[in-house]
Amino acid sequence: MTDKWFIQDIEHQIKKRKRTVLVDPSGQCSFLLPLLNDKEYKILSTDSSLTEQWQTVKEELFLRQEAEKHHKDAPVIFYVTRPREQMSFLLDYCYTHGCLDLTNMVEWLKKKLFASTGLQIQMENPLLLTAAKLGIGKDLGWWKKILQNLEELISIEDELLPFLHDPESYLNNKDEDIRRLFEEKLFELTGMPYISKPPKTLANEVVKRLFDGLAYNDVPASLLQLYYRWIDSETYRSSLHEYIDKYSLDANASPWTAHQDHCFISLDKKALEQLTANLHDKRYISDRIKKILSRVTSKKVNHLVPGWWNDVITLLNFDTGALSTCTDFSKIVNFYTGHFYAVDRAMRNLYCAFLQDESVIRPLQQYYDNLNLELLQQWYSCSTEYKPDQAGYLVKLLKNSQPGIAVIVGDGLRYEIAEMVAVSLENKASIEKKIMLADMPSETEHNMSAIYDGEKVFPLHKDREKSLKEKTGKEITFMNLEALHYGVKADYLVLTYKDIDSAGEKLQQGAIKLFKEFEYVLSEKISLLLNMGYHEVHLITDHGFVLTGLLDEADKIEPNAKGKKEVHERYIRTVERQENEDWLEFKSPHGDYGYVYASKNYRPFKSKGVYGYSHGGFTPQEIILPDFTFSKEKDTIPGLSVKISNKEELAEITGDVFGIKLQGAAGKSDLFASSRKVQILLYSGNTNYGSSSIINMEAGKTESLEFSFKGHTEVQAVVVDASTQEQLDLAIIKQSNLRDLGGL
Repeated sequence: MTDKWFIQDIEHQIKKRKRTVLVDPSGQCSFLLPLLNDKEYKILSTDSSLTEQWQTVKEELFLRQEAEKHHKDAPVIFYVTRPREQMSFLLDYCYTHGCLDLTNMVEWLKKKLFASTGLQIQMENPLLLTAAKLGIGKDLGWWKKILQNLEELISIEDELLPFLHDPESYLNNKDEDIRRLFEEKLFELTGMPYISKPPKTLANEVVKRLFDGLAYNDVPASLLQLYYRWIDSETYRSSLHEYIDKYSLDANASPWTAHQDHCFISLDKKALEQLTANLHDKRYISDRIKKILSRVTSKKVNHLVPGWWNDVITLLNFDTGALSTCTDFSKIVNFYTGHFYAVDRAMRNLYCAFLQDESVIRPLQQYYDNLNLELLQQWYSCSTEYKPDQAGYLVKLLKNSQPGIAVIVGDGLRYEIAEMVAVSLENKASIEKKIMLADMPSETEHNMSAIYDGEKVFPLHKDREKSLKEKTGKEITFMNLEALHYGVKADYLVLTYKDIDSAGEKLQQGAIKLFKEFEYVLSEKISLLLNMGYHEVHLITDHGFVLTGLLDEADKIEPNAKGKKEVHERYIRTVERQENEDWLEFKSPHGDYGYVYASKNYRPFKSKGVYGYSHGGFTPQEIILPDFTFSKEKDTIPGLSVKISNKEELAEITGDVFGIKLQGAAGKSDLFASSRKVQILLYSGNTNYGSSSIINMEAGKTESLEFSFKGHTEVQAVVVDASTQEQLDLAIIKQSNLRDLGGL
């Protein structure tokens, strides 16, 4: 209200003759001058450093001359920093034009406050002047709270974050009295006596009090609330992370007594180290996990809590009790796909985070091994019921499907990866989850051949594709998943995705860090296929894989097989039949070999290899495979149909520039089908080389846009919904070899 009252008085004075004098001998109201600048008044100020009478008289004469000569028709305010009795040439203006005398600004303010609130002013004069400065932009309700001591002049809640974010800029822009008042509040907050300090030093001390309080769980409530607001602030969050990086945590701080919403990764790691060192103590683990659960489930600091805590909790809280009821093979499969796959994922994430920290990962791996051993015991006890069902999968699927189907065939796509892809798409598509069981040995050449053919083993992938075409009699388009883009049109589309298995073979354990990227690619491509109009997208794979993690030489299995043999990491091929109760036998003719043997264990045989990432054996992780189907739910309210209307002329374009005409369907009365925001994407081969801005199409309306070939001779134009990215139409645009004769 300070600003409002001041401007009202100025406007009242200046509206009559466009001149007024603002008298402020002490300079106390200088903080109000920027308000006049905002009003575009011309301000002519006296110089308070002039003390001789001849100097002040000369100055006022020149100011008066400047106003009448250069600002004759403009509103002028003379800001005078000397008493009225010392004025000369400007004194006339006080009587002839108008004057706002703020020689005693406190009294002026008290009168305004009493007239507006009816309250007696008990506040001391210096504090009242400070309140006047803070009152700029505040309403009358704020003043009433201040005068009745219902609210403090400086709100730490509102001011602390901008101060901590940029201490020097914040304080250096404050008047001295406001700065002092704010600093005193900060010292109250830290519990220290007031001492003048540089802004950065003061900010660091406030943050240290906050962080020390979090580390020892004695943070003041006001600072804790500030901390939560800081975390949520898009504007100021970056400075919080800078302070965290610079903070030196006391080595004696305990993760179990710290505030659950602390921000120290070092405390989380210390907690994990203590957990892994005491995995044998169930009571210790149970008590500590409760603390970790409170931390992980807190919504206030979720992005400051390491994601691996969720994986640790999944691992340590997993209950294998239901395994005792899994008395047949199908029940074990259901147990894995319903529950245990999450443990596999958790362990993979933990490998990703701590593979180089053996003191942490080895105990966790041993804990996982014990859980996995219970699963494998049940699994192997029912292994005689195992019947693979990969053979001829694609043949049967494509024979019985209508056009508009796409199949992604992964190489080494573990079930838990497919589950995470499904989770990422559950709000975008309908998902049907089924499983298939891989054939043995579960390796690429054997299992890919099973999927594509089912009768023969083809070493070359092109031969598998040829066989599939012959057996189905369908016109199938084959391509790599990475090459998929808008505009690809096929009745039956089969896409291979080899990155997972390829990365594992080349990088072994180093591939673990890439899996989230693989999941992202799969999710994006499935979503793209659905937007392109494919009514079903199937996600399958040839085999899964086992992560063996940290492995000593003593952990590997001796391949003690008689006769001619071929030793792989997870299986052995032999000519002769073996007698070994620790091995599982599978009849699988392959060249001279007639048998495949897998150990009743997930550990590898001693063979050439790094053993960090392997497949080919008989474990749930390798044999139980995803057979997921994604489909797009039909829109209850279809959008406006938008088509490219000049496709024929686009088939042969002379020159480098071509025009695309869009047509919105006519005759739609539905509000939601009367308009649609669309975009045109341009492709050359697999590359998106250009796009339009977003176009708002309306029913019955047309829009024309021009584009360039930019060196390409054939491009695809794809019209997509700007919001959902659904493909609406496409056209092939070809550049003619004929010269452009320029109309001749």
